[in-house]
Amino acid sequence: MKNTTNKITKLAEEYHRMISGDHHKDRDCHWTIETKWSYGKEPVYIVERNGYLHHTETAKFDSYDAALAYLREEIKEAIEIERFNKQELNGIRFPDDIPGELRPFEL
Repeated sequence: MKNTTNKITKLAEEYHRMISGDHHKDRDCHWTIETKWSYGKEPVYIVERNGYLHHTETAKFDSYDAALAYLREEIKEAIEIERFNKQELNGIRFPDDIPGELRPFEL
């Protein structure tokens, strides 16, 4: 899990670096996994982000590892969207102008 946490930290750092030059709102600097215990049942792990630039839909998971995996994918998607937007602003076009066609950001 520590390796996954380190990867997510680096992804979040990359995302912040990408947006901080031309946009900085506090909401865009936070990604959250909430642990919720209710009615004596097993905990639920809730991934949330209410950013201006990339809004993550609230997602619930039965394990922390699953929540971490989802969060990692959400941040990678946010990085790809920002990369695509910056290239669009610079006049660079890609096949079909689809962000999914870009090389994924991997750690």
